[in-house]
Amino acid sequence: MVFIDSSVFYTRAKTHLKFVYLHCIKHFTIKNFFIGIAYGLIIGVIVAFVNVLFRLIDELMFPNYKDIEVKQPVFIISNPRSGTTFLHRLMCLDEEKFVYNLLYHTILPSITLFRMIDFFGKIDKKIGRPMRRFFDYIDNKMFSAWDDIHATGFNKTEEDEGLHFVSGISPSIGLITPHLKDFKELYIPDKLDDKANEQMKIFYKATIQRWMYALGYDKMFLCKTVMSTGRLQMLHDIFPDVKIVFLLRNPYEAIPSFTSMFAEPWNTFYPEIPENSSEYREWGEVGIAYYKYFYEQKQNFKQENLITIPYTDLIKNPKDTVLKIYNQLQLEVTPTFLEKLTAETQKSRKYSSKHEYSLEQYGFEKEHIYKELPMIFDELHLEK
Repeated sequence: MVFIDSSVFYTRAKTHLKFVYLHCIKHFTIKNFFIGIAYGLIIGVIVAFVNVLFRLIDELMFPNYKDIEVKQPVFIISNPRSGTTFLHRLMCLDEEKFVYNLLYHTILPSITLFRMIDFFGKIDKKIGRPMRRFFDYIDNKMFSAWDDIHATGFNKTEEDEGLHFVSGISPSIGLITPHLKDFKELYIPDKLDDKANEQMKIFYKATIQRWMYALGYDKMFLCKTVMSTGRLQMLHDIFPDVKIVFLLRNPYEAIPSFTSMFAEPWNTFYPEIPENSSEYREWGEVGIAYYKYFYEQKQNFKQENLITIPYTDLIKNPKDTVLKIYNQLQLEVTPTFLEKLTAETQKSRKYSSKHEYSLEQYGFEKEHIYKELPMIFDELHLEK
């Protein structure tokens, strides 16, 4: 859709076409064919059409969104399964300071749509919440398998990866295809061609401006995004004053946990693929690429705008860790936030994850991981 400005809509058509080709032609089976067609219709046609339509309406109804200055946004970034959700939801308690998005905001990023949903939500509340119960049912059907891994839902605080997924620039496409290796160029989107990068920047900035216009233009934007390690340069280029919190977890734990979470849908779509296979282990290669790219990019950020936090520190002392982050990034701790943080971190001590995984389960070799990531083991003072 080259005739539409990138601030209104951006999609990498090559990603969507490749997905359909892989499923409907190269790896044809009846099941793959229907998955390919469903993906093409839902993501490539329906979601794209809805977003283009309503974002064009935004241009007419709310053109002032472009005047919003996104100052010092805070991004919590890490390899998946490194505590980003926990930290994000703690910092979201600081509602005086931050604005953040819900999952449905990322899939349908339009001010007009947000206003419509809010309007019908008020009506729904007055008539006993039948629509809310319906969407809770949909949430349960779609996301219940992740409850012990990463509780999520359309109306919960969530990262912005849904936006990048529907734009075709995210390796999270692997959630619904086992052919992740065929999308290696998406592991580090910063390395896509200059034209694509420029379009992504325009689209992403305009989207965050829309979110802030609808949710709180006078606050700071807070986002957690486990796959934006590959977009660190893009974030820095769009927002030179961006603040980055990077959580660092032992790769021997993070990589199999990452694999377990993101391959969870395969149990439904592709049960014939064994866990101890190259398809599953490709998620580990994504994780390795992220660790490496962070170490390439971190030198480009000012010291006061970047903090690296060991995952174990967050788990053992969440309150102190959050206060340390605020101190490093020069953020004010208000009495209201401190009270909420204290109460929430006390409750979190009772939480125990039921998510089980191991390197051996997927056939990962410690030698390979250590050889690729010695700098991580050195920083965390871990044994080989």
